Amino acid sequence: MFHFTDVIKYPTFSIAPMDTLIAIPGVGESLSQRLIDELGDEGEVLRIIKRKDVASLAKIDGLSINRAVRIINEFGGNGKSIAQTSDAQKLHDRLLNDIETHISSSPAKKRLGVLQPMGVESNSEIEVRRSMVAEAMSFIATAPSSVIEWDKASRGIKSLKSYIGKVDRVIVVPDSTSAQKIKNAEKYARIVVRDTNETWKDYQGLPRVTWIGPHAPDQMPSGWVFCKIVDDSRSMIPEISLHWIEDNRSSLKSLVDLSNITLGLDPLSERIRDAMDGLDDLDWLLKTEDDGADIKNLRDGLWSEIKAIEGSVNDSIVSSTSEASLSLDGSEMLAYYSDANRLQHRLRGVVSDSISESLEYGRQRLSEYLELSGISIPMNCFESEYPCSFRKEAIEAIEQDLDRMISNFEIESAMLRAEKASLLIGKAQDSISEIIDIDMWIGIAKWARYRKCILPEIKPDVEPSCYFSGFRHPLLEVDPIPVKYGFGNLPEPCPQGSIVLLTGANSGGKTSLIEGVASILLLSHAGLPVPADQAVVSLADEIHLLSKVTGTQSAGALERTLMGLSRIVISSKKKFILADELEAITEPEAASGILAGLLDAAASNPLISIVMVTHIGASICKKMNAEARIDGIEARGLDEQMELIVDRVPRIGVPARSTPELILKRLEARTSGSESELFRSIIERL
Repeated sequence: MFHFTDVIKYPTFSIAPMDTLIAIPGVGESLSQRLIDELGDEGEVLRIIKRKDVASLAKIDGLSINRAVRIINEFGGNGKSIAQTSDAQKLHDRLLNDIETHISSSPAKKRLGVLQPMGVESNSEIEVRRSMVAEAMSFIATAPSSVIEWDKASRGIKSLKSYIGKVDRVIVVPDSTSAQKIKNAEKYARIVVRDTNETWKDYQGLPRVTWIGPHAPDQMPSGWVFCKIVDDSRSMIPEISLHWIEDNRSSLKSLVDLSNITLGLDPLSERIRDAMDGLDDLDWLLKTEDDGADIKNLRDGLWSEIKAIEGSVNDSIVSSTSEASLSLDGSEMLAYYSDANRLQHRLRGVVSDSISESLEYGRQRLSEYLELSGISIPMNCFESEYPCSFRKEAIEAIEQDLDRMISNFEIESAMLRAEKASLLIGKAQDSISEIIDIDMWIGIAKWARYRKCILPEIKPDVEPSCYFSGFRHPLLEVDPIPVKYGFGNLPEPCPQGSIVLLTGANSGGKTSLIEGVASILLLSHAGLPVPADQAVVSLADEIHLLSKVTGTQSAGALERTLMGLSRIVISSKKKFILADELEAITEPEAASGILAGLLDAAASNPLISIVMVTHIGASICKKMNAEARIDGIEARGLDEQMELIVDRVPRIGVPARSTPELILKRLEARTSGSESELFRSIIERL
C-alpha cells in the first residue's frame, strides 16, 4: 500500500500583486464565488489568472474572452489599454485577429488578447515581449522542421482542467478542528469526525477511506489512504489526481509529443526544454494498457482451462490403462460373480496407479496455469476420478481469489498513479501554461514572417513621434503599396512636425494611411512586430484614433464631441491623436475655426502629436496661431481607363490638389451631349 504522507510538497506560487479575487478590479463577490465554484478554491483561481489562462476563465458561464482578458490584465497591473478610443481598440482587435490565424493551439489564440498596447511606464514589459518575439522569429527562421513538428503537436494543447466532482471516499478525522481545516474538501468527499471510542475497524466495511491522525492500522486495507495530519486535497483524495489524468489525457498526450520534438540550441528551444523538465513520469501515467491484464486473463480463461485439463486427464487415463490386463481362474470368476464389490476393488487396484498419475498431471497443469497468481491448488480439487471432473466449489473459490487479486491490484496501481500524478499536477499546469505562451509567440513570429514584419526601434523618452518606411497595411483586402511616412521629433529621415494636416484626393488612401499609422503605434506599444521595412516609434501613454464622422452632428452630439476633444487635448498625458475628417462635426466654416482652436491648444503641449485628415487644411491653417505641417496625397491625373492615378506616399509639406476636378474630367469624358457640356461648365467654375 502506498501512503500519502505530510512530506508530499506541491509547487508554490507567488500571488502578486493581489492575493484575493475581490481585490481585482471588476471581480465582485458574486463573480468571485462563481469562479471558485467552477474552478476550485480561491488559490487555484488566482493561479489560473496568474498563468494568464484566458481559455479556462472564458469557460465560465457569462464570462466573455474580453472580460477574462481584462481580469488577467488588471491582476497583472496592466488593466488599462492605452488604446483610448473604441476605434483604436477595435483596430487593435482586428490586428490581433489577423495574427491569431497563424497560432496553432486554441488557448494560445485566446491568450493573444492579453497583449494590449501599454504606455511609457510599462517599457520594461514591452521589452520582455519584444525579446520573446525576437526569440520566436529566430526559432522559425533557423529551425523550420522543428516548427512543423511544433505546429502538429501543439494543436492538441488545451488548458488543463481541475477536477471538482464528488468521489466515493470518506475522510475520517480525529476532531471537529481538523474537519474545519479541510472544509473545502467537502466538494470532493464526505468528511466524518470519528468518536473517541471508535477505531479504524469500525470503518473497514467502507471501500475507500482516508484516515487522518493517530491510531491508523499497521497494515492499511486496500483502497485506504493514511495522512499523519490534515493535508492537501490531492493527497487526501487520490481520485482527484486520477480523474485529472483522464480529464486532461488529450492535452497531456500533446505535452508528451512536444517533449519529443527536435530542438536546437537557440534561446526559445532552451525555454521549451525547461518547460518540459520534470515530466518524465507523464508518459507512464498516460499508458492505457491494463496493468492487471495477466491476472485478468487467468480469470477469464479459467473455466476453459478446467475443461481442457479434464479432457487431457481422461485421455491420459484411457491411454495408460489400455495396456492393463486382468487374468481370472474359474473360482475367482464365481467369487466376483457373487460379490461385485470385490471385482470393482480388484479392477481399481489394477488401474489405480495410472489414474493417480493422470490426476496428479491434471493438478500440476492447473497449478502451472495459476503460477503467476501464486494461488495454491487444494488437494481435494477433484469431484470424481473417472471420468475426471473438478469440484465446482474449488474452482469457484479460485475464481474469487483471482477477482480479489485483480481488485487489489487495480487499487494499488491506481494509488501509485494517483501519488505520481499528484506530484505532477502543479508542474504540468505550469508546463502547459508555458507551452501555450510559447505557442502564442511562435504564432506571432509566423505572422511576422508572412507579413514581412520587423521589430520597430523604440524611443521611450522622445516626444510623441513615429517614422516608418516600406509599411504594408495588413488589413487591406488588396495587395498594399509600401508607404513611407513620419511625424514628430525624430531625426532625419523622419519629417519634423507634431501638428500635421493630411490632405488629398478622395479615395487616395488618407484613411488607410491614418489607420496604418495607428496600426504601427498599437503594435509597437504592445511589444509586437510591425509590417514595415523600418520603423521608429516613441512611447506614449494614450493612443486616440477618431474615425470619420458621418453627417453634421446635432447640437447635443456636437457638444459632447467638443467636450471629449478638449479633454483629450488639455490632458497632461503623453499621447498620439489620429483623426479622420473631424470637420464633419458641423458646417465647414465653423469647423475650421473649432479645429484651429483645438490644434493651437495641442501645439502648446509638447506631449501631443496629431495627424488629422482633412479637406479644409488651408482654411484651418489660416485661423491657427501656431504652425502646422500640411502633407498631401496627390492624385496626378487619369490613366487610359480614366481611373485616378494616385501617389499613395504623402508629399511632405505640400497640400494635395483636390480630386473633384479629376472626377469631373472623368465624367465629362464618359458622357456625351448636354451631360458632357454640363460637367465641362462646372470644371470651368473651379
